[in-house]
Amino acid sequence: MNMTVETPGATTRLAGGAPTVWWYVIYTGLAWGTANLVSKALIDDGLDPLVMTGAPFLIGGLIALTIAARRGHLTRAAVAPAIGLGVLGTAAPALCFNLGMADLPAGIVTLLISVSPVFTAIAAHYAFDDERFRPAKGAGLALAVAGVAALSLVPGSLGDGATVGAVAVVLFGTLVGGMSAIPSRRYALRHGAAALVPVQLVAAGVAALALVPLVRGGANPIGGVEAWHVLAVVAVGVVASYGGFRSIMRANEIGTTGQVSVVGYLLPLLGVVGGIVLFGERLTAGVAVGGTLIVLAVALIARASATPVATDR
Repeated sequence: MNMTVETPGATTRLAGGAPTVWWYVIYTGLAWGTANLVSKALIDDGLDPLVMTGAPFLIGGLIALTIAARRGHLTRAAVAPAIGLGVLGTAAPALCFNLGMADLPAGIVTLLISVSPVFTAIAAHYAFDDERFRPAKGAGLALAVAGVAALSLVPGSLGDGATVGAVAVVLFGTLVGGMSAIPSRRYALRHGAAALVPVQLVAAGVAALALVPLVRGGANPIGGVEAWHVLAVVAVGVVASYGGFRSIMRANEIGTTGQVSVVGYLLPLLGVVGGIVLFGERLTAGVAVGGTLIVLAVALIARASATPVATDR
């Protein structure tokens, strides 16, 4: 039996030597990866990307808010940072990803999202003493750039009608999401996930839905809104929005930023395989080469970031 108790930022272990942070990371990766595929199906069927962004966040947020209120976890000090994380660190990246889903194959979008740990690693170097930008991280950055180039520039990789502009939108969301991991970790350590997640999700949901009449004019599914649309949105709200964000915030409390970023391993696997199986997407040379380079980049970043005990600079 291996039982250790360590400070936030280090790996906490349970009986049998299993690091608890990895259970949260695995759940989050599976929940978010599956949610990406569900979002792709709904958006392809005509659901507004803004609605697909905001509704699950609002559903998950209301669940979290109810539970947190009953347990007395909400604090005034956590409200302002939670709103900021919700609007800028949650709604903005998710909207970019869902807009990308409207124009790009699911596999391409999830591979681009997987570049997020690279941006996290660069920002973490300046924020935490346990996240030095080592040569391995530089190599990971170079591989990620090469991978994105392969996805974007190799003929046939993006699919019919897709543009480099759509890739840029998803990459912008990836940049914002990756950089947001830094304040997420800071505030998770300071306030706790239970106080942050409810307000964060509600703020993200309200921010995205408030844009619907201004930007898109509302959802227009093919043949109207059907029962499966509603059930799918609710499922994403419960499993991915509430469960996934509660899980990732808990992981931020007990693991290093690099460990948490390993969520990026599961997203490309689920995205590429799911895209081929569910949407008939092709495994082109560009996707194969680019995906391999991005996964290797994430591996290098994660390996170089697995260092205990965090100290803010």
